[in-house]
Amino acid sequence: MAIGASVAKSRASAAGEKQAQAAQAQQQQAQQQIQAQQKQIEALQQPQQPQQPQQPQQEDPMQKLQKYADLKQKGIITEEEYQKLKTEVLSKM
Repeated sequence: MAIGASVAKSRASAAGEKQAQAAQAQQQQAQQQIQAQQKQIEALQQPQQPQQPQQPQQEDPMQKLQKYADLKQKGIITEEEYQKLKTEVLSKM
């Protein structure tokens, strides 16, 4: 009878190990799913970046010159800055 009890214990131990391994595998899979879901949630919580137009609309050069002249007149930019901006606008025409 002692031999039979030893075999039974051995089989029970092997079955218990298999169950423990299966439970561990399930736990790992559940953790991976949780991590994947957390990444999805974080991605959804990120503020959406507005799509930039592929080509920005160009402001009319005359409007730019007028705007720069107004800034100069109000003292926001200096004469030198105005001349530099004016040269840039005219060079692009």
